[in-house]
Amino acid sequence: MSTYGIDLGTTYSCIARLDSNGNPEVIRNNEDNSNTLASVVFFENENNVIVGQVAKDNVETDGDRVVQFVKREIGKPDNRIYEFDGKTYTPVEISALILTRLKNIVESQGDTIDDVVITVPAYFGLEERSATKQAGELAGLNVLSLINEPTAAALSYCARQFQEDRIILVYDLGGGTFDVTVVKMSMTPNDESGEVQKITVLATGGDDRLGGKDWDDRLFDYILRACCEENGLSPEDIEAETRQDIRGKVEEAKRKLSQKEKTKVRIDVNGSRTEIVITRKDFERMTADKVAQTMNFVESTLQKVSDVEIDTVLLVGGSTYMPMIKEAVEQRFPGKVQQHDPDQAVAKGAAIYASMLGVAVENTVDGESSSTADGEMSDDKRAELAAKFTVEDQTPRSFGPGVVDTKGSKNKYILENFIKIGEKMPAIATKTYYPIEDNQERVRLRAFENMSMDDALIPCVNEEGEPQATDPAHNVKLLGELVVNLPPNTPKTTPIQVTFKVDASGVHVEAINTATGDKFETFLRTASDIDIEKSAVHQLRISSD
Repeated sequence: MSTYGIDLGTTYSCIARLDSNGNPEVIRNNEDNSNTLASVVFFENENNVIVGQVAKDNVETDGDRVVQFVKREIGKPDNRIYEFDGKTYTPVEISALILTRLKNIVESQGDTIDDVVITVPAYFGLEERSATKQAGELAGLNVLSLINEPTAAALSYCARQFQEDRIILVYDLGGGTFDVTVVKMSMTPNDESGEVQKITVLATGGDDRLGGKDWDDRLFDYILRACCEENGLSPEDIEAETRQDIRGKVEEAKRKLSQKEKTKVRIDVNGSRTEIVITRKDFERMTADKVAQTMNFVESTLQKVSDVEIDTVLLVGGSTYMPMIKEAVEQRFPGKVQQHDPDQAVAKGAAIYASMLGVAVENTVDGESSSTADGEMSDDKRAELAAKFTVEDQTPRSFGPGVVDTKGSKNKYILENFIKIGEKMPAIATKTYYPIEDNQERVRLRAFENMSMDDALIPCVNEEGEPQATDPAHNVKLLGELVVNLPPNTPKTTPIQVTFKVDASGVHVEAINTATGDKFETFLRTASDIDIEKSAVHQLRISSD
């Protein structure tokens, strides 16, 4: 059985598996001569779509036919659409092209992919997670599960150098996203009178629009302005080919500044060679606010677990190679900082998790395990791995139904938070509600997610039926609905038992008419598929009175 872990990154992606000894290894991208794949798609023409470094090389010269940073768009409510050669593409479909290229990299080396685990930022909500899983399925992959990126990184670290009873802060600065997560590593008893290494997520935070791209953009603007000043030009006078040259040298300059105090960048501007000297201090000065922004997230996350002491800080993500990052984190956590396999830790952790899950879903033939290909782990080794670790993650949002409060809120339609941010996953909660009136034919049970820790949000929707809350920061989203049909002559005192279950892959909603035993359940659709009804007649109410 071939299981793989995929780090679907904003700027670069990576795929990994476990070798025959149970050690995670990244599958090399031989075409780009790299261990990663640039998450960039170039629609050269209707017959040729290119994914990877070649696509990235065309950002400035053919930018209107290049899509990058799509991870920042996936699952977002504006549902951006791209159009090339008469065909339209959603962020899910663009992501599927990147995943397909990763799949092809594996297959070109004679291997096959049966199952995968794909990583996501810890703070992704249901729609972003559902869209990521859909992209994997569209690429022809069997997605076993999703795993949060910092959790995957912690799992990779745990597998390499476990230290029991440690509190670890994972500082994950990738190309386009930033995560900070506090995890506890400990030894706990298992069912076989032994011990298992347990990873428990205690708190998480971050921003899906903060990453190495922001540092690149600052450096690009600096070089562009220097070219203009040197040649007496305005930015509008700089040709696309020159911009592409600058863009291509930004990453190289950034890497050099991680090793040297200064570097030179040579750019041809209208036939004239321009040489620009950039010092590390210049670069640090122009991006100091971005570093501070990450540290603000660190502090806000630590406030959620103020009673714990951080033992180790892991720097994960390619952008943590910048000295300014390590210095800022080291200043806050002196003597505790380790840089752990920044480019590959997330993919490797996902590969470990995929193999753990693969034991439970392993295909069998005639009652025996299917054969193992060369280089793969044996069934015994996979079983041993599954027994070695356990992962306990957290809910990224609060979840609950929209219901009518006939008492305290004067018939207001409110959101009751069953499950709150930071609860152990899978999280399950059940509560009983009642029809609004006698002889009600059906109930339209709406499910929401939000960023609030309140027991209830009032109001839940505005006069147009659109999700809202008093504080916009609550970020209320309608996830979907479950239609519950009621038999004739149902009294309004009939209890309707509602259950929410949240795991890494999504939200399951169940409603049971306790008078008849009729059960209704759904895995939620996206909000864009739902026709909002303003009427409260088809809702549920809190009180039985």
